[in-house]
Amino acid sequence: MKTLIKSTLAIITFGLILSANTYAGEVNAKAEVETLNKSWNQAFNNANAGLLASMYSDNALVSPGNGKLLNGPKDIENLFKSYFEAGLKNHKLEIVSAVVVDKTLHQVAKWSASGADKDGAQVTYRGITTSLYQRDLNGKWVAHSHIWNAGN
Repeated sequence: MKTLIKSTLAIITFGLILSANTYAGEVNAKAEVETLNKSWNQAFNNANAGLLASMYSDNALVSPGNGKLLNGPKDIENLFKSYFEAGLKNHKLEIVSAVVVDKTLHQVAKWSASGADKDGAQVTYRGITTSLYQRDLNGKWVAHSHIWNAGN
């Protein structure tokens, strides 16, 4: 009976330790993503396409919700330049989920940005975005995959 009690307590203790470590990882992931999002929003809202492109890996894949796939910093920079030329601004991200799995930081977020529609009326665009970040050779988180959709 004592052996059963000791085994049960050991299993419970191990489970609590695992839970605490998982929770700590999620808290750190959220803090990392909040920092990344703050920098990303700042670059977007300052219409700095070059800085935005530098936040992606050299072989990053971006799908901006139009069925196309962009690859690499130049394509990404040109995409954001087109957004700024169209008048998009006031970009915001609201984290839905942030976790680290196997050295990859995963984010799901709600996004919004304002701009003019085809008739010139000011509207707010919204959607969901997913991002996968990996550390570059300098240890900096960079986006390796970024996909979003749009809907109102």
